Amino acid sequence: MHIVGRLTCPIMCFFIAEGYTYTSNLKKYLLRLFIAAVISHVPYALCFKFTVWEFWYVTGVLWGLFLGLLAVRLRAPVWVRLLLLGLCCLLAYPANWNYIAVLWIFGFAVFRESPKKQWTFFGLVTLLYVLQYFVYGSTLPVWLRPFVLLCVPLLLCYNHTLGRRSKVLQWGYYLFYPAHLLVLTLLREIFTRL
Repeated sequence: MHIVGRLTCPIMCFFIAEGYTYTSNLKKYLLRLFIAAVISHVPYALCFKFTVWEFWYVTGVLWGLFLGLLAVRLRAPVWVRLLLLGLCCLLAYPANWNYIAVLWIFGFAVFRESPKKQWTFFGLVTLLYVLQYFVYGSTLPVWLRPFVLLCVPLLLCYNHTLGRRSKVLQWGYYLFYPAHLLVLTLLREIFTRL
């Protein structure tokens, strides 16, 4: 399950970048991600046994996704843009997948017209993700980290065709993350009491 879980974040980052390209209203897209990040904080904290007030210490992946989209959105001279990208990475530090998600989104969006550069950037950020283990340590074994590369063949099958538009599907994707965390928390509580 951990191997399958390694595929989720890079796929989400890829489609956040795609959403940036196709959205009709970027401000609403950013607002939806921000609201979803705020809503998801409590279920994430409960699921991983943190207090909800430790948002400066730990929060869910949606915060990193929001900051990644924001980093792509920011328009400025290159040096200012890189400084703002660094700030978004710093603010994403407490998020699950932290600045790795921000960098993946940024690379997928900025190099969208050049797949070779896009996948090279993805590979470099993935290498950084693997090396993170040796700097910070982790409860996730280092040998699991390279499995994020399994997303590449799946994403190469994407044909850039828009799917069906539906408010139910749109909000369902945002609500699935906090809902599944609440279900997992509930299951853990039930099974620890048995």
